[in-house]
Amino acid sequence: MSFSPTILSTRKIKASVFDTVTLGDVQLLEEDYISTEHLPFDLNAVYDYVLFTSQNAVKSVIGQGYREVLNQKPALCVGIKTKELLEANGWEVKAWAHYAKELAPIIIQDFKDKEITFFSGSIRRDLLPEAFKANGVVFNEFTVYQTVLNPLKNNYKIAGLCFYSPSAIESYLQYNSITTEVCFCIGETTAEPLKGVTQNIVIAKQPTVEATLQACVDYYK
Repeated sequence: MSFSPTILSTRKIKASVFDTVTLGDVQLLEEDYISTEHLPFDLNAVYDYVLFTSQNAVKSVIGQGYREVLNQKPALCVGIKTKELLEANGWEVKAWAHYAKELAPIIIQDFKDKEITFFSGSIRRDLLPEAFKANGVVFNEFTVYQTVLNPLKNNYKIAGLCFYSPSAIESYLQYNSITTEVCFCIGETTAEPLKGVTQNIVIAKQPTVEATLQACVDYYK
């Protein structure tokens, strides 16, 4: 008899993801452990280049009705999915990387003479702003979305968890503990808060939802 592990994804998965990932024996539960709220910003203060480190920041700018104005400005971004979302909405992406730590040296080398507006979330790392300050890159920053925790009690017996952000881990741990569950993480940054909580951590080969789910499927093969 084959083992059918039940996995909890801490965000609901778009149907299109299953075009590329076949779950096989994995049973997937889905709950949104965080949500986001758009925050307004001063359109007149936006510089010539725009920088996004998440899809949520792009969605906030579009959701506030600024796509047609801002997609005339070349973009820099973190994440292949952020890049795809920007391009689908008319932006020209001049540079991108999977992680902020990879994008920082590219911007410093190739875009140091540009003025950049960084659209960020309410919870973000200091890596890019600190790199810009240290290297004389002119930038300003707008927090365009607020991350809201949505802690839920999990009453299911699960073999594993899929996490896509440190905030989702914080939210999950408010009402639940992690014992024997394997934690599948979208990237290194997401895995950070789990250190000291569990050693059962698997990091996706690429920082995408698809790769995180694929890591899950591969683990239980």
